[in-house]
Amino acid sequence: MNIFDYYRNASQRSELQEILSYAAQQHPSGLGASFLEKDLWVTEILRLLFNEDLLGELSVAFKGGTALSKCWNVIERFSEDIDLSVHWADLAGHSEEEEQQAWEQSTLNNSQNRRFREQQQERLTEWTNALAERLNQRFQIYNISGLEAKMEPDSGGEKVDIYFPRVKEDSMAYQRDHILLEFGGRNRGKPTDLMPVVSYLSGIAGMDTLQLPTATVNAYDTGYILWEKLTALHQFCTQTKAPNPARLARHWYDVDCLLRNHFANPYETLEAMRNVVEMKQRRWSVPGVDFTQVIVGNLQLLPDDAERFAAIAGDHQTAVEGGMFFSEPDGFADIADRLRHAQDEINRFMRDSQVYPDPAN
Repeated sequence: MNIFDYYRNASQRSELQEILSYAAQQHPSGLGASFLEKDLWVTEILRLLFNEDLLGELSVAFKGGTALSKCWNVIERFSEDIDLSVHWADLAGHSEEEEQQAWEQSTLNNSQNRRFREQQQERLTEWTNALAERLNQRFQIYNISGLEAKMEPDSGGEKVDIYFPRVKEDSMAYQRDHILLEFGGRNRGKPTDLMPVVSYLSGIAGMDTLQLPTATVNAYDTGYILWEKLTALHQFCTQTKAPNPARLARHWYDVDCLLRNHFANPYETLEAMRNVVEMKQRRWSVPGVDFTQVIVGNLQLLPDDAERFAAIAGDHQTAVEGGMFFSEPDGFADIADRLRHAQDEINRFMRDSQVYPDPAN
């Protein structure tokens, strides 16, 4: 029986509650029933987007924490959002031959950058709105009340919320009551690799009689993922205005996991580093942040501001208490110690090797 058929009436929903409760008891890391349920829908949405081609013909890369947990199993936390990067040149209608010239033109100066940003936002809004309509048309086939996709009206096309009728809820859980699709239209959507995705339920004994969702996704290149994560920490640590710490500590946890598990070698992915830095420096100007400092050996993975550090550490503890992790993670102080060491090692390599000249010169 297809797992989603259980949503169609009250009697079957009661059965689904029992299935999820049993699965939570059997999960090797004790992942809660509400997380297992949400993961079913995350996997199903990925199947619709990639296997049923609801994304269309544009190059779109699956990345972020959910990709790290679902594609590579490199982090031991539940990630609930689906982070998708639409290749900027595809969205703008440029061919591969036109892409470099379009890049130079769109980053020529602040005026051109602003014009490009405004145009891309219009394009992304139109594209995302059409995607939400395709999702809702597809959802009608499920015959499940409460299953709906809504584009957030003030998001500039960057956010679509997927609502589903939850049979297992946990008021203490550190998660949203819906699935968030986050889109970017000014970044790369390639290079990618095909990766299989299965639900956490599929790994639990006794679930083999159920038809569970599986997907094959275009996952972002590991080197690009690593450097986007590293430069994200650099931004959070150096930007003039302190970022909102809510749900932010996961980024430090993720980077620590990537480095400890040798997800990608920072010293052997320097082309990805250069491309990520150039993209962020020329397309994402943030007050106080100089991404080019990463190239010359001044990467910053931890904030100097004690208050900012404490806020992130507090969010990490909130995530632990909210059951977001499959197993008890290290405290933030230990994570910070390892990242400080990694920061120093990477910076020493960059300074000693002088792989790229100082962009400021």
